[in-house]
Amino acid sequence: MGVITWRRQLSVGQPSIDEDHKHLIEYLNELNAALNSRSFMPVRVAKILMKLLEYTQQHFAREEKIMQAVHYPKFEEHVRQHHEAVRTLSELSAVFTRDPTHQNAERIYTFTANWLVHHIIMQDTQLTPYVRGVWV
Repeated sequence: MGVITWRRQLSVGQPSIDEDHKHLIEYLNELNAALNSRSFMPVRVAKILMKLLEYTQQHFAREEKIMQAVHYPKFEEHVRQHHEAVRTLSELSAVFTRDPTHQNAERIYTFTANWLVHHIIMQDTQLTPYVRGVWV
């Protein structure tokens, strides 16, 4: 997939959500750089994955708190998608932990990059009319 660049279409219009998304993209770009470096270093990838997993869970908690505060009507479905993403990412990370190959790291990157961009564009932007200008 390559480097992901923040663009206006990814903005939800709520500062903390947009900042979280920018940080997640930074972590994905770090992972992409690690995968494309001359020598594959599983320890470097593992450190990035830990940051990515931790930050993803923190972001989801913040985003869900905001959705609750604005009474977002699709809250339960959105949370379900978050749980599925965390479950899949955890499973892929467990596979990488057992077998820290370049291929297994690429699977994590591909899933996460595709899921994040698709989720922001197709799901999170639906939050915009509810959260624009809300500071939580």
